[in-house]
Amino acid sequence: MAGSVGSGISGLLSLRGKYFFIYFLAVWLRFMLMVITRAILGVYGSFVGIVMSVVMSIIWYGSQAWLGGLCISVILGSCSSAFLNMPNTLPEGALMQTRDLISFILFHLLSVPFMLVGPEKIKHPVILSNVLAVIVMISLTLWTVKTGEFRDPSGGWDTVHAQTNRWWTWLYGITSILGSVSSGILNHADFTRFARRQGVQTSGTLFGLFVPGTIIPLLGIVTASMNTDASGQPIWNPVDLLMDRLARDYTFLTRAACFFCAAGLITSQLAQNVLGNAYAAGMGLAGLFPKYVNIKRGCIIAAMLSWAFQPWQFYYLSSMYLDILSDFSVFLMPLTGIMISDFFLVRRQRIQLTHLYTRDTSGSYYFTYGVNWRALFVWLACVAPAIPGMIDNLQIKDRTEVTVAVLYYRGFCIFGFVQSLVVYWGIMRCFPPKGLGEQDEVDVYGTFASEEAIDLGITPFNKEFEVEGERLRGSFDDLELDDLVEDEKEKSEKEELKDVDLEDGEDQGLLKERFGARVI
Repeated sequence: MAGSVGSGISGLLSLRGKYFFIYFLAVWLRFMLMVITRAILGVYGSFVGIVMSVVMSIIWYGSQAWLGGLCISVILGSCSSAFLNMPNTLPEGALMQTRDLISFILFHLLSVPFMLVGPEKIKHPVILSNVLAVIVMISLTLWTVKTGEFRDPSGGWDTVHAQTNRWWTWLYGITSILGSVSSGILNHADFTRFARRQGVQTSGTLFGLFVPGTIIPLLGIVTASMNTDASGQPIWNPVDLLMDRLARDYTFLTRAACFFCAAGLITSQLAQNVLGNAYAAGMGLAGLFPKYVNIKRGCIIAAMLSWAFQPWQFYYLSSMYLDILSDFSVFLMPLTGIMISDFFLVRRQRIQLTHLYTRDTSGSYYFTYGVNWRALFVWLACVAPAIPGMIDNLQIKDRTEVTVAVLYYRGFCIFGFVQSLVVYWGIMRCFPPKGLGEQDEVDVYGTFASEEAIDLGITPFNKEFEVEGERLRGSFDDLELDDLVEDEKEKSEKEELKDVDLEDGEDQGLLKERFGARVI
């Protein structure tokens, strides 16, 4: 138990750094994920990062939707014994039952209205779901402690083996935690870019990761220690625990307790899945196909594509689920290391924002045919060594006998990140691209506050400045009174010229062009 808690805390500490970097870019530069990947991978190479993010979001949507479907199975099973004991008409190789398939479909249908609401209106439902989820977790733990019997959740793992592999197990725990939130790490910029100022994201991150992220896993370990299935194995999935209680004791009190616990959990699944996965995939698809797909359509497409990954297989074995979680970090860690190295070490936080929104070949982020081959090379070079260990880890039967490749894979949260960070820095020093370390002379988009822009040596947005011969005006904050009076006079003159009677011989088109009037 202590090792599991330690892995969780260490994972959160490591995770905090990754989240901070994404938050920093999103809040400071108002970047969304697609713009961040342009700066790293190039104007066209950024599609690789977006596709990776979309695929991860779709996989996690299916995974969380399956859990939500199981919650519906508990709710319906607590109301009807016929549904709980429904005969399974699916083949054994399907790895799911008929009732769970029905519930899976129902959860998808239940998610659709929330997808159509839009991310800007889901704040309060998410807060409510978080409160309900915490209440359910605490109540479930107290219930199982009162009625259950303690059993070692490790299954009597050999003490010598645990001592020998303690540090590798610790690293594997960190890798699994990072993999489980890999989609969230990449996609958080799409939300935090709307923060009012730099720093407001810190308190939410600290509370959201360290408090629930430490307490809830501890409650899960305690709960699993007090409950075992028919074969004597600990029950780690809260939904499986509720189904086990219904199967053993189908009384009114047990049914009511399971119903309310599942109802609280399903609100959490809806909020987490729609906000963290569906919206993220929708934004990514909208960025890839802006002409045909918006965020809402992207959410629906992601939900349909999630079936292709067969998420019910993820929960067939607890070890399989842990392995799948770890697999995602193999692709995330090198990309995160490259991002941090590029922004802090290579470019020293100096970005040409105007070059991020152009496909001109002279742009700093066009690189080579629109692709930063340096970043792609480093990413592939760091991912490739972990693939053999990832495959061996999925196929290994005896967990006490592991190869060097498996150990490297289990510690990839450290190895992959450090390797990509250092190697990318070295390659960029040897093959520097054009525009390295340069930044805009003026704040064209109003990205920075006046003080921030001055500190960076940039002309603030709320001052008049010249850009390629065009005079641009910023906000009204620093305009002189005479300017405001002049603007009001021009506005009044235009109002008076709304309706103009044409005299004989006057050209209607010329009058419209000159005065913007409605000709009568």
